[in-house]
Amino acid sequence: MKIGLFSDAYLPEISGVTSVVSWLRRELERNGHEVHIYVPAYTEPQERESRVYRFHSRRFIFHKASRVALPYNRRATRTFKRLDIIHSHTPFSLGLVALGASARYRIPHIHTYHTHLVAYRHYLPFPLRPPKRTTAELAAWFCNRCTAVTVPSNPMREELLGYGVKRPIHVLPFGVDQELFHRPPVWDPRESLGIDPSVRLYLYAGRLAAEKNLDFLLRAYKRIHAVDRDSVLVLAGDGPRRLALERLVHEEGLEKAVVFTGFLDHPRLVDLYKAADLFIFASKTETEGLVLVEAMAGGTPPVAIGEMGVLDVVEDGVSGLLVPEDEEKFAQTVLSLMDDPARYRKLQEGALKRAKELSVQNATQKLIEIYAQYAKK
Repeated sequence: MKIGLFSDAYLPEISGVTSVVSWLRRELERNGHEVHIYVPAYTEPQERESRVYRFHSRRFIFHKASRVALPYNRRATRTFKRLDIIHSHTPFSLGLVALGASARYRIPHIHTYHTHLVAYRHYLPFPLRPPKRTTAELAAWFCNRCTAVTVPSNPMREELLGYGVKRPIHVLPFGVDQELFHRPPVWDPRESLGIDPSVRLYLYAGRLAAEKNLDFLLRAYKRIHAVDRDSVLVLAGDGPRRLALERLVHEEGLEKAVVFTGFLDHPRLVDLYKAADLFIFASKTETEGLVLVEAMAGGTPPVAIGEMGVLDVVEDGVSGLLVPEDEEKFAQTVLSLMDDPARYRKLQEGALKRAKELSVQNATQKLIEIYAQYAKK
């Protein structure tokens, strides 16, 4: 099949969406399909890649990490009519280009709903911020103009049904690239970050942003640290809340116990997952929570708040532990687990097994079946 992947985020940007799109391209090509990529151009120079079409773009004024693409690229538009299937990964500028190409050339269009948009409205200033219902209606409008929709979790499927989406919705979690976890290490995270091998390393990885509920996570960790005095919490990633979180760490007196790494590329992040003792996660807005799967692939079980897509990724008591949004319960769950080596080993084994089930390699095979169901004959 000739497959077009449309996304408002792609390399060199690093995010869950860009990882999925780049891994998906590789796996589809390994399976003998011809893949065309339609994505923004970034300010950093990029080598011209075969079948990658870059659209002129600008930074989104209210969210500097995001791009808004100008919806025209002559070289790209000449290729649309040759596609057998269109697969969009964002509902914004290039998602609209995907809708237009699908309508004009009658090409089946699959959309993956990666982001819980209702929970991201806070990036718009209040006068421009749509109500939740309006955001839900816009999401439904987009999805109902596609042939079918995929979502990473059952809770997200129920969410879209509640918005009024009428198109077929397939639950298809995109997992991690298992190959990344079988490569030689590129660094020693504990040595580089000054963390003694004998102390417990708790890890969060992801954007440092309001929707990740990191203020709660730091307050819960303060309770953990009051008991586990030698432990260290590593926050791997960057984002708009970093300065505010650094201030909170100072206010809570945790400067010597919390480490901010900034951005880490995937090879270094994989080594950090493997070096950690426990992954702790408090986001309540995940459509899936790809970092949870990555942590599990590194043999590090998670303790997480049991909401939205997390419920599909982590099986409570099997591959990790799920807790309510309660600082004391979260801290006690972490401490109890770390004092129970047998239970920890059981969760570690379950985490590794679950991560293999959710590999991008397995997800691609299921996606190819969905493509075949709808592809232009």
